[in-house]
Amino acid sequence: MTGKQKNIVDPLAVPGRRLPQQQRSKETVRSILEATIDLLEEGGFVGLTMQKIADKAGINVAAAYSYFPNKHQVLAELYERQFGVIYESQIEYYQKMSQDPRHWVDIFVESLGDLAKNRMNQRGSAALRKALHASPTLWDLNQKTIQAASRQFVPILERLEPDYKGDQSIRGRIVVETITTVFDLMQTDEDEDPEVLFNELVKMIDSYLKNP
Repeated sequence: MTGKQKNIVDPLAVPGRRLPQQQRSKETVRSILEATIDLLEEGGFVGLTMQKIADKAGINVAAAYSYFPNKHQVLAELYERQFGVIYESQIEYYQKMSQDPRHWVDIFVESLGDLAKNRMNQRGSAALRKALHASPTLWDLNQKTIQAASRQFVPILERLEPDYKGDQSIRGRIVVETITTVFDLMQTDEDEDPEVLFNELVKMIDSYLKNP
């Protein structure tokens, strides 16, 4: 391409965010995040602005900008906090897979129940997932997070099934992608029963991992 070309700035790479240190600052950040969830549920990603977030949180917009340079970084913080809760819930199950006498796949499938509950019970999770789909930048963050989760799962597959002949990296990615996609459907598809979707997910994952 010739001629002038605009520099596309990654909104997640914009510097200037101030990390909260004092309790008052942490409360301000919490109010920003809570306000953002409310606004996402009310109007979605497109209508979201830092001014609306500040108004909803009851703070000056300059204060909001001092913690988050743009709305993308607010949503990224929300996403990372929610993913952190979900990831921590998996650690206990990962440890049990090597210690419990049951088949490790049964334990992994059991963990999906807690994963689903955590996802469904997180306030604003469905609205946040829709926002990720609406923004290429946030969708890239989502994909990087899925890749990270896959990388955590692959060593477990390699340890528990050392004789597997296929590519464990691809296998792990398929499992994580499938779970993420079905959980999204459970939260956003009003025409499908979440319980039915979850039961189908369990059968799919169980069959896939037990029949390599």
